Amino acid sequence: MNYQRKANLVLGSVFLIFLLAIGLRYQWPTAQGLRFFLFVSEAALVGGLADWFAVTALFRKPLGWSYHTALIPRNREKMTEAIVYMVQNELLSENLMRQKIQSFHLSTWFTNTIQKSGGAPWLAERLSQGLVHWCKKADIPQLSKKIEALLKDKMLTAGLAKPMLAQGRLLLEKQEFDQLLDQGLKKVLDLATQPQAREILVQVLGQIQEQQVGNGGKLQKTILGLFQVTDGINLEEAAEALQIELILHLRELQIPHHAVRGQLKEILKSKLRTLEGDVDVLNALENWKNTFITEAKLEAPLRILLEQVFKSLREGKLPTGQELTPFLQPILEKWLSEFEEDLSLQLSLDQLVQDLLIHALQSEHVVIGQIVRETLQSLNEEELNRFIEDKAGNDLQWIRINGSLVGGIVGAALFVILNYGYSPLLKFLSLT
Repeated sequence: MNYQRKANLVLGSVFLIFLLAIGLRYQWPTAQGLRFFLFVSEAALVGGLADWFAVTALFRKPLGWSYHTALIPRNREKMTEAIVYMVQNELLSENLMRQKIQSFHLSTWFTNTIQKSGGAPWLAERLSQGLVHWCKKADIPQLSKKIEALLKDKMLTAGLAKPMLAQGRLLLEKQEFDQLLDQGLKKVLDLATQPQAREILVQVLGQIQEQQVGNGGKLQKTILGLFQVTDGINLEEAAEALQIELILHLRELQIPHHAVRGQLKEILKSKLRTLEGDVDVLNALENWKNTFITEAKLEAPLRILLEQVFKSLREGKLPTGQELTPFLQPILEKWLSEFEEDLSLQLSLDQLVQDLLIHALQSEHVVIGQIVRETLQSLNEEELNRFIEDKAGNDLQWIRINGSLVGGIVGAALFVILNYGYSPLLKFLSLT
């Protein structure tokens, strides 16, 4: 039973009691107790009716009475602006919200929440569950299209030619280039020691012999010199000698500080530095890059890759077969430990979050009032009345109930005062 029904029931009961009191008073007009009963019931009825009228007048026109009634619908604009002002400038004022933001430390809240929930194992489990759930619902074809579009957009808008040349030049100054060069020399040396390499050299020497090169370049003169040493007839022996010479040179190039290695680096650096400043070369490389990226079909391989990865993730495993949660747990434990020990990072994170929130508050605080205003203005009169009654209706109905109770109590007090105080006093004064 809601409070409005209770208040109506109380008012109705008081009215019935008043009628009963009238009947009894009519039947026994001299009975002092019935006079008291009628007086009290009358006062309770008047108090209940007065408060019913007052409460109803807030929302509607009781009994059609239009003078200073329906106060809330009549003054909804004033009430709306008052509520907007109260919410925006008092309950959720900018200064109050700024103080709340400045007292909020995200890093402390985050670490405390994680520790209370179970630490890294709990976080790893939740992340795994969330990732598995997302993978089960993911639209792989659509996702692959989005990734392809994103990759192409980033690569097309980014100038890659000059940075790539610069990175190549920087690579020459690092040990990684020597490692790559050693790996390349090793592979070439492996090929040079194969019997197939000698057969290739025999074919090359045969072609040179057929062309009868007399006045060629340095390489040709070297080859002709070898021909002279081997009588220029036995190509097998010449190829073997050339293969041995080639292997010896390759092994010399494997020496870290060989002069040829240094010369090769300098030549490459100079060439790359020249290409970095050559606009035509840069434009050509960018055009080639743009053409290649535009024509590249990445969606199909991306979809195949995503399907393979997502198939494993849906089962809670990595593509390698390792369980996802045990894989994430040590990573998160290390990260959380480092985060808790790094006070400067925590302070920076807290300050960043506070600055972002305060900036948003300064620029968007007025939105609070706009939301309140738009919400209230969207309600019609009946909806507005119902909205307020839902929030304060119980207290208002208690005013009605208390009106009858207080009216009855005041009526009883007045009856006692009038009949046992005031009337005897008048009689006493009239006698004197």
